[in-house]
Amino acid sequence: MLLTEQRLICNSYPVEVSGWDISHMFFVEKSELEWKEESGKYLTLSRSLSPGSMIFLRLLQPTSPERPLSVAYRAQPIGVTLNGQQKFRLQQVQPNCDLIDKEK
Repeated sequence: MLLTEQRLICNSYPVEVSGWDISHMFFVEKSELEWKEESGKYLTLSRSLSPGSMIFLRLLQPTSPERPLSVAYRAQPIGVTLNGQQKFRLQQVQPNCDLIDKEK
């Protein structure tokens, strides 16, 4: 009998998050992006966001002399951590292909 070991791979990356919180106040906050192979990308923040809010993440790479570009995500609230942080599941925002086709 052959047993296979199923491992969940999770990577964590330091990021700078910016956007507008539930009070419509602009914010910039440092956090950790959790990237789980099986279930997607997650983030914790000290503030609340409206469901479906668009936020921008920029990887913080201390060894890179260049500043990486920000990437847009939609944030869906999924709960609160034990220390009161707000937890979100992220989905990357894709450009509107229909709009691009109409401009041609």
